[in-house]
Amino acid sequence: MTTLATTLAPEWRDRLGLTHRRAPELYESAEAVNDVPHAPAIRAALSEMGVSAIFCVQGVPTVAILEADHYDRAAVIDLHGALWNQGLASLLLVIAEDTLRAFSLARTPLSDPGNAFETRCLIESLSLTAEALKFQNLIYGAESGRLWKDYGEYFPPKERIDQVLLDNLNASHSLLQAAELAQDAAQALLIQAMFIAYLEDREILTPAYFAAVSEKSAESFSALLETGDVDLFRALFRTLHTDFNGDLFVAPCSFEPKGEVPEVSPAHLAVLARFRSGREEMAHSSQQRFWGYDFRYIPIELVSAVYDRFLGEREAERRAHGAYYTPMFLADTVVSQAWEMLPDAFRTTGSFLDPACGSGVFLVRSFQRLCEHWRAKHKTQTISWKTLLSLLSQVHGWDLNGGAVRVAVFSLYVALLEEVSPRDIRKLITRGKLLPELWGKTLVCRDFFEVPTESTRYEIIIGNPPWTSRRGPARSSVQWSKKTGHPMPGGEDAWAFTWKALSHLADGGLIAFLLPAMGFLHNHAQNTVEARDAFFRKSRVRRVINFADLRFQLFEKAHRPTALIIYGSAKADGFPYRFDYWAPKADLNLRIKRVITLSSADKAALGVGTVLDNPLIFKQRLWMREPDAKLFGYLGRLPKLGAVVNDYGSLSRRREEPGDRWVIGQGYQPFNEDSESDAPPLVSDYVGRLPDLPITAYTRLAQAAGGLQSAASSTVRRRGFEAGFNGTRILIPRGVETSQNRLRAAYCDEPLTFQDILQAIVVPAGQSDRAKVLTAILNSRIAVWYAFHGTASFGSDRPEVKQADLLRLPFPSPADVPDEDAAAQAALELIAIVDDARERSNEPFSMQVDESEILRKVDRLAYQYFCLSPDEVALIDDTVEAVLPALQPHEGHFPKLWGAPNEAQRSQYARTLAASLADWFKGKKINARLVARGADVAILRLHLGGHEDYTEDATGQLSEVLGQLAAHIHRPLNGNFQLMPDLRVFVGDCLFLIKPMQMRFWLRSTALADADGIALDLQQAASVRHRRSAD
Repeated sequence: MTTLATTLAPEWRDRLGLTHRRAPELYESAEAVNDVPHAPAIRAALSEMGVSAIFCVQGVPTVAILEADHYDRAAVIDLHGALWNQGLASLLLVIAEDTLRAFSLARTPLSDPGNAFETRCLIESLSLTAEALKFQNLIYGAESGRLWKDYGEYFPPKERIDQVLLDNLNASHSLLQAAELAQDAAQALLIQAMFIAYLEDREILTPAYFAAVSEKSAESFSALLETGDVDLFRALFRTLHTDFNGDLFVAPCSFEPKGEVPEVSPAHLAVLARFRSGREEMAHSSQQRFWGYDFRYIPIELVSAVYDRFLGEREAERRAHGAYYTPMFLADTVVSQAWEMLPDAFRTTGSFLDPACGSGVFLVRSFQRLCEHWRAKHKTQTISWKTLLSLLSQVHGWDLNGGAVRVAVFSLYVALLEEVSPRDIRKLITRGKLLPELWGKTLVCRDFFEVPTESTRYEIIIGNPPWTSRRGPARSSVQWSKKTGHPMPGGEDAWAFTWKALSHLADGGLIAFLLPAMGFLHNHAQNTVEARDAFFRKSRVRRVINFADLRFQLFEKAHRPTALIIYGSAKADGFPYRFDYWAPKADLNLRIKRVITLSSADKAALGVGTVLDNPLIFKQRLWMREPDAKLFGYLGRLPKLGAVVNDYGSLSRRREEPGDRWVIGQGYQPFNEDSESDAPPLVSDYVGRLPDLPITAYTRLAQAAGGLQSAASSTVRRRGFEAGFNGTRILIPRGVETSQNRLRAAYCDEPLTFQDILQAIVVPAGQSDRAKVLTAILNSRIAVWYAFHGTASFGSDRPEVKQADLLRLPFPSPADVPDEDAAAQAALELIAIVDDARERSNEPFSMQVDESEILRKVDRLAYQYFCLSPDEVALIDDTVEAVLPALQPHEGHFPKLWGAPNEAQRSQYARTLAASLADWFKGKKINARLVARGADVAILRLHLGGHEDYTEDATGQLSEVLGQLAAHIHRPLNGNFQLMPDLRVFVGDCLFLIKPMQMRFWLRSTALADADGIALDLQQAASVRHRRSAD
């Protein structure tokens, strides 16, 4: 490229919609990068790689922009390879002459690409004359995540640098073991090889260095390995140990100065040579075909995260300890959230501890933030070696896994060296013993629960402590909790970490832990509620970020939902208090695993009293907004099913017979000879004699026994609720039927048995009609909506409604609701629906019926029974049709909630919003008009006193309308609109809503919630005017 632009030309900033973007979103010079996450990588891209600008989404480098006079293909290929190695940005925009080319940075770069570079990596080529309107869509599409979906084939996760490096680590490890090297020795050798590769790629180890060590027989690490000379390899280690000290180069395959050192063979060196070359994907082929990884560009935190995943491949060991690797983008979120809450003194001199540090991902990030803050505070890019060593000494890590701690040592050594120029490092080497001792000093292989609480206090305690409850009562966490009297529900280790961390915290310090969301936030078992209440009383919670909706998107091999809880010690005068509660939702940005969207729509504040009063508040506020809360409150005040139905388990413990009562209980548990249980088998008088109902033969609304076979054996593990095998009853599966997003219930009066996946409510004589009403209501959308918001597991963990949850569902009689006559009429029609279903179930050749049509009728009658308004019906329908199918999506899933709304849906939103606001303006009509729309953002104008129906401007341009609004309010309207879906701008008698083009923000239920928010704005504005006039 003949000339590179050091910054973007103003006209290109405008075309891309970046005119008013500033740091921390847009960087055009390394000097502007100040005290932010990923600062070293951003600076490297701008200064070393020569890009013109880096655009960040929520602090994560996402789009690299290069502007040049002429298009130089070879230079672009090299830049693509360097950015691919960096592993952060996903899109490269190259501007040359009047053409913008968009390249994917997720595709593996090839060493000799030929024409394949464009075929594999070029997403779009846009000309200024023909396609200028598409330019802004690139930036907006990166913010919304739409680009990653629309061009999904260009962003394959398995071609990212972290996956390729992991694959090569695994392949190398296997090959080393096949060459008779022990597992731990192989891991140690790979750590050492990566460190040498890093030193070489950073030009700390030069060709002259290798030539001197090898007596001029090799001028690179690869060349030395390819000689197959083991003595030469050992000589390299002796020299490195002398120059660098530290713990990494005691001997090949070993970090221990004492003890027997494993033997290294030429075969081992051959494997390392392949790994070092970085020119092949060792797990997939042996063809040397790709551009290669370069440790000069790979951020050390990525290497640390990859090695953590590598250790995680030892599945049995990880599962036993409940320790799973933390993906880099999640670790970044944790560190950033904690960092923003720290006072300046702690950012400067605070000591950090990760008590279960693994390979050190949190420690590396913490050290980097300390360095960046020092630079910002002292207004210089250069940090002295003495100061760096002091900053490094502030970072501490402990772990039971010595191998993981060794990786943490390696990671922090590299992080330390990255803060110094190669030339300065070479000068420091001449002094000898360059690296400080970390192993056994600040990084220690130790058990957190054996560390005395009177030891050193730390200002920041951070990490992802182990989650496990199945390792036996003798483990140290259980013993510590018993000794100190701290609750540990379910034997969950994370609880013990949470309590003990408080005893190591300095005054004013903060703890930031990733914890199991189910146990800490959602579970409402009595012992868990008591532990949670104690935690919120004995600590001062600052922020809770509930990642439950991202359950299948975060940890590769652990699907338990997680939450970040940031807290400190309780203060004597600090109760009660309020704290942030954020519940981010899965979205398209998770496809690239680089950023978690933290939208203002998902942020709230809670009082600690609410937590103590309502054990389900965290679950309810996952998706619930104010209109939902009002409806839930109304339904929650009605009589519950539990007021009518008794629990068989409770009756059994009291040795009471069911008698003439409504009673619920579960089916039998089959006996499994392979089970580890010591319980002796039992014989049932019913199982094996009566017809048996497998869940696959279950039918909604009415269940018959015709065609069913008895169970193969009468031997069972538990007999279950045997009264539920005969008489009038309702059969209810625990699971939510995800295809219909409903609960299921079936009226049954024929003898049959069933397993414990089903539960039965037996009905006293003379109560069959009421049972039929209950059967219909349980199949309705009202039941699943209430269960979604009012139970612990559904929507946060598994899609099931347990027996205790079922009994909390509302079940009023017609006399309990506002319109008794309407409810009574609805009840008669619901009974008739169940009777029709019974008749069909007993007819061998009954005609096929449209079950969906029957369920729609059930819904309509259930709404009538509960006396719901059209707006309340909209809340329920939107949840069932749009929200429930989108819950906790798996990787690659694309629910319609993420898609763009069509014109009819936009119109429905606008009409609902206008109608809901009409009451505030004494009957004046509100006109709604879509004045601008792009692929990712739209602007809706509400005009008081208009008389037109909803319309959409065909020609409205986002940039023009945003410019006009900015002129009215005298400040630029910039920033990521995806993070501000409730952004509202008042201009005269018009209100402008700037909304993401995602269905989630255009539902009728969203319109009702937005109307509440607008009304509150108007109330507050009126109050301010009133106070001013009074003054």
